[in-house]
Order: sequence, then structure tokens, then C-alpha cells
Amino acid sequence: MSCEDLPVAEFAFPGPLRDQLVAAIVAGDKTTTTGLVADYEHENDPLPQPGLRQMVIDSAGNPVTVIETTAVRVMRLADVDLNHALGEGEGYADETQSEAMTDVYHQRHLCHACATCPE
Repeated sequence: MSCEDLPVAEFAFPGPLRDQLVAAIVAGDKTTTTGLVADYEHENDPLPQPGLRQMVIDSAGNPVTVIETTAVRVMRLADVDLNHALGEGEGYADETQSEAMTDVYHQRHLCHACATCPE
């Protein structure tokens, strides 16, 4: 399969956060990611499987690099370990920081998807 035929991976919404995450992927600082099972269920998409290759795009929709899923674990956010949190590549010092920021992102994502985000 050529790179052009790969499914697209988008991290966060277009803008500064996506650009930061893509830069962390390219630098090798972001080696893990977190998603909501509910998002996959809502879109009727299967969970990613090991071996899945995806093209990462930047905020302008340009292809940047290819990533490959090596493992998938389904668990409560509260059960995410420190190694995974650090692998997110967002400069978290500990699990508490990672959990708090991931909660904020997923709350905003759900609000955005439902157009019910409180001001």
C-alpha cells in the first residue's frame, strides 16, 4: 500500500495543539496516544489493531509522516500508567497532569461534536 492510500490520522483539532503533537511525533517524543472507545462506537469504526499504518497530517491537511499501531489497550482513563502518559509527548511530569489534560481535551472534543460546549 502506498502512503497516499493509507488512512489519515488526525491529532486534536487543526491549530497549535495539532501542530505541537505532529512535531512531537516527528521528533519521536510522542509514541503513545489515547482515544475514547465511545468515539469509535459513535462512528461505527472498529478499534485500531496492531499493524495499522496511518498517514499523519498537519493543520493544513498536508501529509507529514506515517505511524504504525503496535498495541491497543482498552482501560479506564484513571488506569493509564505513567509510561503511557509520558509517551503522549506533551511534557507531562506525572500521571495526574496527563489525566487532567486528557480529560479536558476529551470533554472539549465531546462538546464540540455535540455542539453543546458550555461557554
